[in-house]
Order: sequence, then structure tokens, then C-alpha cells
Amino acid sequence: MQTLDFPGLAAAADDWDALVARTPEIDRFCTSSAWIVPARAAFCPGARPCIALDGQRGVALMALPVGVDTRGGLPLEAGWGLAAPLVGPDPDATVALLDGLWRDAPTPMDVLFLSGLPRRGRWMDALLRRFRGRFRVGVGTRCTRRRAHIGDGLDGFFARRSPKFRANLRRAVRRAAETGVVYERVAEGPLGSLYDRILAVEARSWKGLQGDGIDSGAPRLFYRLIVERLIARGALRVVFATRDGEDLAYVLGGLFGDTYRGLQVSYVEGFESDGPGNLVQHEMIRWLIEEGLVVYDLGTDMPYKRRWAEEAMETVTVAVVPAGSRFARMFVG
Repeated sequence: MQTLDFPGLAAAADDWDALVARTPEIDRFCTSSAWIVPARAAFCPGARPCIALDGQRGVALMALPVGVDTRGGLPLEAGWGLAAPLVGPDPDATVALLDGLWRDAPTPMDVLFLSGLPRRGRWMDALLRRFRGRFRVGVGTRCTRRRAHIGDGLDGFFARRSPKFRANLRRAVRRAAETGVVYERVAEGPLGSLYDRILAVEARSWKGLQGDGIDSGAPRLFYRLIVERLIARGALRVVFATRDGEDLAYVLGGLFGDTYRGLQVSYVEGFESDGPGNLVQHEMIRWLIEEGLVVYDLGTDMPYKRRWAEEAMETVTVAVVPAGSRFARMFVG
């Protein structure tokens, strides 16, 4: 077993991601290094590492205060609850690693919050076998993603959409073409000019104008670091919609295995009537199908995503608390 600090995990990203690819029942993109390394750096720079990795299993946690005189062990991306902190093909072996790492952690952790795990199945069974009796194991926040199958081509994708959705989207695509909208597909850097281009659209979007976009604060760093890591491994996919040389919309995402994970969609204020978000997503799906991708993961559930996706993936956050401690009632009831 090798214990790592945060730079060490970043340097061992290929080994971590190879384990992620072999891990059952998790959100692989959001457990990959392209997501968790930027998340920790951008949102929790003061956290302390509790990370271990060997050839068959890995644990990536960070120690943070979660209450008065209480320190928790959390996944490196804890805000959305998408990332799983446990990887490897054998859940029992990985949970055994977690148990030993918790006991020997240089920074004491009173409780563990393990997000990104299914409510039932191999991971929950392994946690109960290892911890039940000595600890209380409780289920907390649920997180749902929306996913569309694209492995059978554009016709198959459209066959699973409603007639109204199909008609509206095809009409919007025709209208956009008639008014001079064209698309640009981008899969590589340079990072600086590409990210500046994304941020320029974001700043003119309703999110940016309200101060809620990715062009400011910690999200600006988070997505820049993601784009940088995706470029480095050839996994970046961006589509811009332009007219007369002006960027009007973009969709940004990345690949892991046979899955594309959408990260952000934005368009400039005033372009709403042309359905710009739909246009760039449609073009992205066309591109992904050409490349042989199978799943389009639209991310955390929102009402509009249900029109695009037929599949829901749900995970939960599992709390593990010493049974006789003062934290048991506080965190798992």
C-alpha cells in the first residue's frame, strides 16, 4: 500500500483512473482524477489528505472540520456528492484498505462520509460486513444523474425522445442553419485561449450576468483545471455554435471509457429563441456517435435533462460513525 498526498495522487492519476475503470456501480467520470483532483484544489485547498493506492484498490479522502471539535473524512469532491472515494474491482478488499487507513490516518477523522455509492449492492454489503457492530452505518443524501444511450446512433436516440421533442429540435436545427449558425468541434488546446473563449460566452450568459457562472470564484479554477486535465489525456470535447464569427453558445464535457460527461452548457443572453443549448447538445451527440461513444451523461438531475435522457443513475452518501461515540446520534440518528 502506498499513501499519497494531493500532489502524489495527481502524479498517480493514470493508476487511479485504471482502477476507476474496473470499479463496479459508480460514476466513473466523477470518480476519475479529471474531476476529483480539480475539485479538491478549487473548493477545499485547506483539507488534509487521507489517500492510499495499490495495484488493486484505492481510497481517496480528505480530512475537514464538519462541526465543533469534529473532523470528517470526505471524498475529494464533496459538494455535489458525485465522486466515490473507494475504487477497485473487489469492494471487500477496498473497504479493508479503508478500515486500516482510517485507523492509521495522520489526521484523526471522527466520522466518514462516503458519497457516490449505490444504495444497495456490493459496496453497501462490503461496508456492512466490515463495519457493522463496531460502527453505525447510515444512508444520507441521494444524488441522481440523467443519462442517454447513444450507442445505436442518432435514429435510436431520437426514437426514445417524445414526438414534440423531436419536432422542436429538428425545427430549431433547420432554422439555425438558415440564419447562418455553424458549429465548431474542439478536442484540444491551447488551454489559455480555449478557456478564455469559453469564459467569454459564460460572461454574457444569464448565469454569468447574475454572478452564478463558471467565470468567477472557485468554479473558474475548477473548470480550468478540468479542461487542462482533459486536454492532457485527449478526452476533452467542446462544441461552439457561432454566427458571423461570433461565439453564441458552447457545450463542454469530457470522456471516460465509453461515456461522455457533460459539464457545462451556456449561451449569450438574447440568443434564447434559437434554442442554443439544444443546438450545441445536438451537435455534440452527432459527434459522439461518430466516435462510437455509448452513453451521454448529462449530470445531476434537472427537469430539462429528463427530455434528453431515459436513464437515471442514483447514488447515496453513506455515513460511518463509531457506534459508542457522541457522533453516532449526531450523524446517523
